[in-house]
Amino acid sequence: MGDRMMSTTETYSRRRASWFLSLLAITLAVPAAAQAQTPAPTKLRLGIISALFDAGSLIALEKGYFREQGLDVEVKVFPGSSDANQALSIGAIDVLSSGISVAIFNARLRNIDMSIVAGAGENTPGHGIISLVLRKDLVESGRYKGPADLKGLKLATGVTAPSHWFAASLASEAQVSDKDITFIGLGIANTVAAMNNRAADGGSVNEPFATLLVEKGNGVRIASIDQKYPNFPAGYLIYGPTLTKKNVDAGNRYMIAYLKAMRDYRLAFGPEKIGTAEIVAILQKYNIMISPDTPSAGIPDDCAPSFEWVNDYLDWQLKSGNIRSKPDPRSLVDDRFRLFALESLKQH
Repeated sequence: MGDRMMSTTETYSRRRASWFLSLLAITLAVPAAAQAQTPAPTKLRLGIISALFDAGSLIALEKGYFREQGLDVEVKVFPGSSDANQALSIGAIDVLSSGISVAIFNARLRNIDMSIVAGAGENTPGHGIISLVLRKDLVESGRYKGPADLKGLKLATGVTAPSHWFAASLASEAQVSDKDITFIGLGIANTVAAMNNRAADGGSVNEPFATLLVEKGNGVRIASIDQKYPNFPAGYLIYGPTLTKKNVDAGNRYMIAYLKAMRDYRLAFGPEKIGTAEIVAILQKYNIMISPDTPSAGIPDDCAPSFEWVNDYLDWQLKSGNIRSKPDPRSLVDDRFRLFALESLKQH
């Protein structure tokens, strides 16, 4: 009888040990299974040229908004917009922001699959990011008193870019033709040097370079684009087919992060001045050399892409012979992602 009792006790102990080990195995397996089911971040390639219109995506990256959305975003730096646009057209990158250019609007005519999905800022009143800056001695001496005095000057600019159009438009107010002004394409460092040694009379350039010409080139800000063309777009966020066709969900998640970042940008440079130092530091990390006082683009609450004055810009391009026909800029717009993100952020 004693042997039977011992046998029963041993059996019970074994069953209890077996049950405990099974429970332990299940407990250990649950986190492992949960970890295995967590999807790997979606990898995306972002093209930048270290311009102000790159701000939204860079802020989203540095503040972890992409990571929150399950995105692993790799930054690829290009020397200029044409190089970045080319990379998007061949699928070397998935997303970029770009300034206003004929190349963007002609994309569909060249069978390039790219879509404008959001704005990257506007030249709202008080937030002009293109300025005409002239040497101070030209103003102080009376050589320059108004647009008519642009005749005969040598100005650095992005030839055929909105900055060129802006300066040419100011001159046209006084019946001064493009041909009466010498427009030259110079890098910003060369423009500063040229103004200091009087080889150039000024420049029509984007921020932060306009401020640099004022500070380092002994210049005077004559006019800003928001004064003549209010709400002209500063740039657009553009998706390639990876996000518009192959992985729409990733496109939605990218947009959620982007809109959050653009809100931060607006608060940093708007009247609230919230988090300005942090945003300035983020942009300086990517060689966008702004300061808290650098004029910044206006950011509408919904980040809708602006087309104010774009037709006028294209008319000038057509008249100048830079394009043969006038494209329809709105044909590139794909609003699905922006509207989805706005609704998602409203709910949360």
